[in-house]
Amino acid sequence: MDTSKSRSMRILTNPKQVFHQLEELIQEWYNWQKHVAQIHDHDYDPNTQSKVCADGEENMYKHEVLQEKTLTFLDNNVDNHGFIVGIDNTKCDRDDLRLAIRVKHRIQDLEIIKARLIYAKVPESFWKERAKDLFTKITNNPDKTIELLTEALKHTP
Repeated sequence: MDTSKSRSMRILTNPKQVFHQLEELIQEWYNWQKHVAQIHDHDYDPNTQSKVCADGEENMYKHEVLQEKTLTFLDNNVDNHGFIVGIDNTKCDRDDLRLAIRVKHRIQDLEIIKARLIYAKVPESFWKERAKDLFTKITNNPDKTIELLTEALKHTP
């Protein structure tokens, strides 16, 4: 399988905002991990149910909600993020594992994505939109134009 295209990550929206929101999501996952560590086994029938049922249906539901929330955020903001499926599309979400293990895997995935984001490309269209906004601010406010130019000149060698 050719993975060269899937490894290239692009941030589709404001990079600072994406990084900040990802940090918030990761913290939510760490909080979820603390909760999951406190789960006492629920009743289940080992003859008809898998051991994951011991985590409790409500906890499995909460996990899926957080996972889908995270996937939606990443799908909307980061191309080729690799959450759950891995960077090379070889991983899968093992729903036969207990939540403590699954949450650990999701946090590891998110920490890797965060590390990769630093080097992600931002599409040219984002920068053009930012330039257009800046141009509008400058042309509609001469005082702001002078202020921006003054600051830029101070930092020019």
